[in-house]
Amino acid sequence: MINAREHGLTGDGVTNDQPALQRLVDACSPGEVIYCPAGTYSIRDVGTVWRTGVSLVGDGPSATRFVLANPGARETPVPLAFWTTLQHGASAERSIADITFAGFEIDGSQLVLPAYDVLAKGLGMQYVLRGAFRDLYIHDTPATGFGCDFLQDTTVERIVAVHCGRLDSGWEKGGAGIGIGVGGWGAVERLTVSECVTLRNGTNGIFVELQDAGWTPPRGIRVLGCHAESNKYGISDWGADGLLVSGCTMIGNHTAGFDVSGQGTTHVAGRYGVVTGCVVDDNIGDGVSIGNTPGGYTVAASRISRNGGHGYRQHNLPGAISIPAADMVLDSNDIWDNAGDGIRIDGSLIDPFLINNRIRGNGTPTSPASGIAVNARVTSATIRNQRIWDRHTPPTQLAPLTVTARGTLADPAFLDLEPVQLEDAPS
Repeated sequence: MINAREHGLTGDGVTNDQPALQRLVDACSPGEVIYCPAGTYSIRDVGTVWRTGVSLVGDGPSATRFVLANPGARETPVPLAFWTTLQHGASAERSIADITFAGFEIDGSQLVLPAYDVLAKGLGMQYVLRGAFRDLYIHDTPATGFGCDFLQDTTVERIVAVHCGRLDSGWEKGGAGIGIGVGGWGAVERLTVSECVTLRNGTNGIFVELQDAGWTPPRGIRVLGCHAESNKYGISDWGADGLLVSGCTMIGNHTAGFDVSGQGTTHVAGRYGVVTGCVVDDNIGDGVSIGNTPGGYTVAASRISRNGGHGYRQHNLPGAISIPAADMVLDSNDIWDNAGDGIRIDGSLIDPFLINNRIRGNGTPTSPASGIAVNARVTSATIRNQRIWDRHTPPTQLAPLTVTARGTLADPAFLDLEPVQLEDAPS
């Protein structure tokens, strides 16, 4: 443990501590930990190039603060720490290994840039092996707050990311609270993101994104017990295989609470993921939005409620792969009081399973809805044990199941809907 105050850093909020921090990082041996006691450390004009085996810890986000600024280099992004492929030759063979970043705050509010720059992150490291990131408060960065890619055998815990991506128009690369590029380690990346809070970030609260369309979407990534609120998207899967999202809260996000699509830079959507035990509530657009995927996604045992669009929507964004999704599963969800349909199918499906869902009271008085609306070709569907009803007065969910003029329910494997009679409405 090396006390930074004894090696040139002042923590007085006035002195530029970046040169002293860079010298200290360069002088450390693998296994050494730089300890920054409580104070405000000004990091100006240049980001700090990190080294393998060197860790950075503080006395907690309320005590140890790193304030990023660029008064002498107005077009230069200043991450606290970075190690990237383009700038430093990072790769699986030249990774950052055995590092811990814990117990401090990163304030990006003083960075002034003429336009969005993807490198204007709080932390921006690529190819990290055995990393531990925990108890960090990252806020007001122009680009992604925690923007690290290719994290192998790594944990990201208790990160609070607020108003990051503040220069993002909503369509730039990155701009998230927590944004993690995947695929650099091959078919498996062992990464757990847990107990994080993301609030009011430019694009996503949390996203994982395949960084090369020719790479294999990796398995092994988990997002557990996180909270995503008032972002453009809550949590997004833009290219993983088997992403597990469990026990998360996604509320008040602008486009969707949970999103699977080709929105990412490589236009590759996630596949065969599992969303379970989540609350997806009060998002301005759809609650759960899935498309551009080959399929296999399971959404189970979740509350999907009071969203401004549909509760669950299957649809494909233009400009990305749009093949029929196979083997989609919606099981034992509670879907209620969404402004649109409870379940809306606008993208073709093969062998979907809609079982044991409770779908009630969707639609509005001015825009009635259906429990399930089929607006695309659905082949060999299993739809059974649904409980679909409405106790609004007057009713807003006027039909349990609707097949539109554009929709086809072909060769249903099993179709079993409980009949429900609504007053002054068709059964």
